[in-house]
Amino acid sequence: MLKQLIASSERNIIQFDPVVFWGGWTIIMILCVVAFYRMTRGLHQARLIENTPTAKIRSAVQGYVELNGQTRIMDGPVIVSPLSGKSCVWYRYKIEEKSECQQADGKSVSYWRVVKEETSGELFLLEDDTGRCIIDPDDADVIVSNKRTWHKNTSVAPRRYTEELITEHEPLYAIGLFKTIANIERQKLREQISQLLRHWKRDPNRLLDEFDLNRDGELSIEEWQRVQLAAEQHVKRQHGEQEKQEQLNVLKQSHHRDQVFILSTVSEEKLIKYYKWQTMQCLLGFFISGCLLVWAINIRLGL
Repeated sequence: MLKQLIASSERNIIQFDPVVFWGGWTIIMILCVVAFYRMTRGLHQARLIENTPTAKIRSAVQGYVELNGQTRIMDGPVIVSPLSGKSCVWYRYKIEEKSECQQADGKSVSYWRVVKEETSGELFLLEDDTGRCIIDPDDADVIVSNKRTWHKNTSVAPRRYTEELITEHEPLYAIGLFKTIANIERQKLREQISQLLRHWKRDPNRLLDEFDLNRDGELSIEEWQRVQLAAEQHVKRQHGEQEKQEQLNVLKQSHHRDQVFILSTVSEEKLIKYYKWQTMQCLLGFFISGCLLVWAINIRLGL
């Protein structure tokens, strides 16, 4: 049976129109390249997760880091999934419609056509026992455990709905570019200090009386630094702020291609297994498609 199938395939390869043969050969070549790319990418991701130590938000260094914590909703409008209406911190959904197409032999083949899909880009928080970090999910590779699919018959055609959610208080694994930026309150503080300095400059005699230590009639660089420090302390006393201002931590996509951005509600151990399994599947696909390419070209050219 197998020998007959192989013999029949060899005859078809020889008899195929050149356009059909080389078109099919090109498609398999593209599949082979895609399988190789995804294989190397999956292996790289698995090794990256294994070799990157988990950091705490408060002590995380600036750059590429791995974090673990729980999700929190940021202040502002509530994020709601358009399909189920559930409150969440992140969602992704896809609506597909069943369609049919006619093949060359007249047979009808059904397939699912994507009608609409959307991915949430709203910011949310990751919290551990040391602090909080803002998550910017744009361009992240998101793997969730909360995924469901259901079907619904409509007057037009059957539809399939797929929804993925990350809800509040879910455990979250995240790896990406970690940056700390100044809080808006610190920026306001600097503006108020600048305004106060401009106000003091309107009375130069007072500045000289208080800060011209050597009484030479002008302020040196060191004396002007004392003026700036006094203005900062004055503004902080007015607002009752501590000297150390709160800062905002953000985790987002890195500009380096080899530094992947991953968000996952699946545990780190399962995530590593997921990428390794994906690598094995792509390796098998690469091997099979490569063998088919070599075998087909040998038969076609009579080698």
